[in-house]
Amino acid sequence: MIKKFLTKHSYLLGVIVLSMLPLLSLFITDKLVHTHDGLVHLPRMAAYYKALLDGQIPPRFAGDLNYGYGMPLFIFIYQFPYIVSSLLIALGSSLVGAFKVTLSLSYIFSGIFMWLFAREFFKSDKKALLVTVFYQFNTFRFVELLVRGSFGEVYTYTFLPLVLYGLVRLFKKINFTNIVLTSVAVALLIISHNSVSLLFFGVAVLFLILFGKNKRNITWGAASLLLGMGLSAYYWVSAMAEHKYTYGDLFMQSIYLEHFPPFLQLLVPNLTNIQFLQTGGIVTQLGLMQLVVLFVAFGVAYSALKKGKKLSRVIVFGFLIVFGALFFMQPVSKPLWERISLLRQFQFPWRFLSLMTFAIAMMAPVLLKFSVVKNKAVYTSIILLTIVTSVYYWLPSLGLDTIKEEGYWNFPKTTTYWGETDVIWSEGPASSYPASPVEIVAGDASVSNYVKKSNVHTYVVEVSQESMLVDHTQYFPGWRVLVDGKKRDIEFQDFSWKGQITYSVPEGKHKVEVRFGESKVRYIADMITVLSFVVIIIVGIFRKKVFKWFAKK
Repeated sequence: MIKKFLTKHSYLLGVIVLSMLPLLSLFITDKLVHTHDGLVHLPRMAAYYKALLDGQIPPRFAGDLNYGYGMPLFIFIYQFPYIVSSLLIALGSSLVGAFKVTLSLSYIFSGIFMWLFAREFFKSDKKALLVTVFYQFNTFRFVELLVRGSFGEVYTYTFLPLVLYGLVRLFKKINFTNIVLTSVAVALLIISHNSVSLLFFGVAVLFLILFGKNKRNITWGAASLLLGMGLSAYYWVSAMAEHKYTYGDLFMQSIYLEHFPPFLQLLVPNLTNIQFLQTGGIVTQLGLMQLVVLFVAFGVAYSALKKGKKLSRVIVFGFLIVFGALFFMQPVSKPLWERISLLRQFQFPWRFLSLMTFAIAMMAPVLLKFSVVKNKAVYTSIILLTIVTSVYYWLPSLGLDTIKEEGYWNFPKTTTYWGETDVIWSEGPASSYPASPVEIVAGDASVSNYVKKSNVHTYVVEVSQESMLVDHTQYFPGWRVLVDGKKRDIEFQDFSWKGQITYSVPEGKHKVEVRFGESKVRYIADMITVLSFVVIIIVGIFRKKVFKWFAKK
């Protein structure tokens, strides 16, 4: 029985084992592999976990960051990786351990999902393995994992293949399971990263258009994508609608200018991470074997298009993505970067390499057009060569960090680089803790029994004469002050306390509650998510009637 299972799933098991090899460097030490962003993600993981413990579902406000003034970090920062890390922490993991495992799971599951998708799409184990290996062992994937430590972006590589797997199954059979699979995969993709998920969602739309075959498939596919957007609306609707309250646009206006990779840098193999072949500390080459696929696909494109088979559409699909990504990575696209605010949120033009990583992997089966590649020895050699030429990038190139976790559980700074979540009413990030969390700024009063959670502060105020208080918390829509259960007006633009919560309290002894909840926009976003779940439940209960009714249309 075991032998039968191993034989049946040998390719998939091979993908899993191969995907584990590059991750060994993470676990041979108890230290943290130093990455560009790793030391930022540790305090975010801690803040997210604390927000969950405080009853924030979903987490929105990181109450202890920014020197205790807090910040609306999780309204704008992707959520999924922190959900995974929080689960691991709840199971007893350290921050460092959770970071390592969260990164590793993204990579292993990206291989599993890419294999499932490629096998379902190409109907060939050989083609599926080729696609998966080229996807997993692209050097830029290891730059994302082990150089950048891109906690969110790595999960977009995980969920794009799952979205496409759902669509392919949907094309084959329109049923409740495949609709839910596609929709949930889309939702997970969107909450994995705030910008790269948008690129990959575009890939899914293009895939739907080119491979949907008929109106019925395209209609149900589009409905599933939209339902996935609805499921994740609590995140992306809030982030887009309330972005105007932050300094993000102002501080990120020109970052992109320094991150256009020279065209030749994409093509010159950089097998050993040579510095002068980097852009802003990032290796931006496509990978040696990936370049081979690109040139072969270009060479056979004409003959493939003449025959009009599935491979021709794959090549068209791949090159549309490749040329689109190339355009946005080159200075010729500067006018668009200058004029389109949404585009500037990508920060680095070389981020479009993620598209090329996927597109080139999709075109890898063009190698099998040559009969010599079908030879087992040659085929195996190509697989091995693709893996071996990426080996240098499996090793930590930036050293190791010794981590004292207490400092990250009580991290004072903001965890952002360009003020993405600094609110416009403030003077920017705080530089020190306030002398007291609550101060009397006018009148005569005293504060006692102060208790703070990330989303609610409670205390008792004894007032001899009407007083003005400042709660040293960064204001953002959703903060409310209740005095003895009754809402009080908040002033957050006081010149002396810019961006902080100030309010008046009448004479007497009062219980004060300063609570963070959903703004109107976030409430609407939450309701869209809830309604999307309700739609899924209703369709699930009445699936026979629903599909029968649509079949008549």
